[in-house]
Amino acid sequence: MVNFMIAVDEGENSEHCIREVVQHIYNREKDVIYLISVAQDPITFPSSAMSAVLIAESLKAVERQHKSILINRTKFARSLGTVNVHALLGHGNHVGEAVCKAAEQKNIEYLVVGRRGMGAIKRIFIGSTSRYILEHAPCNVICVKDHSESGEKEKDTNTEQQQQQQHDHSEIDSFNDFEKLHLHV
Repeated sequence: MVNFMIAVDEGENSEHCIREVVQHIYNREKDVIYLISVAQDPITFPSSAMSAVLIAESLKAVERQHKSILINRTKFARSLGTVNVHALLGHGNHVGEAVCKAAEQKNIEYLVVGRRGMGAIKRIFIGSTSRYILEHAPCNVICVKDHSESGEKEKDTNTEQQQQQQHDHSEIDSFNDFEKLHLHV
C-alpha cells in the first residue's frame, strides 16, 4: 500500500495532478490518496469585539471555500475510479509548511503538487508553494507541470467555480466527509 497526498486548490492543474496519479501510478486495489486543501488563516489585527466578529466570519468563508474545493476534487477523483480517497482540510499560516506537516502526520510516501510556471520575478515577490514543498517535504515529491498553454483558461474556470460556490452553500456546509487538520507551525 502506498499513501499519496495531492495538494489541491481551485486551479485547473489540481485535476491534472489527480488524473496523472490515477492514470499512471495509483493502484486502485491497494493505494490511498489524500487530497489536501489548506485554508490560510486571515491576518489578525489588535483585538477588539469587532475584529473578533470579522475574523470569525472570514474563517467561516475561507473554510467554506476550501471545503468546496475538496468536495469538487474528491468527486473528480472518484469519477476516475479511485476508491480509497480521503479529503483533508488543513488550517495554517503557511500553505507549504502545512502540507509538509500533514504529509509527515499521514506517513505519505509521495506528495504530489502542481506547478503553474510562474516567471522568476513573480516567484521572487510572492514565493512558490510547490518549490517550498519540494525543498522541505519529508517524503518524495512529484511536481506536475501546468499543461495549459496559457493561464486564461484557468482564470475562466476559477470565475465559473466561484460563481457556483456563491449560489448554494447547503452542500458545502453539510459536507463532513473530510478530516480537519490544524497545522500551525
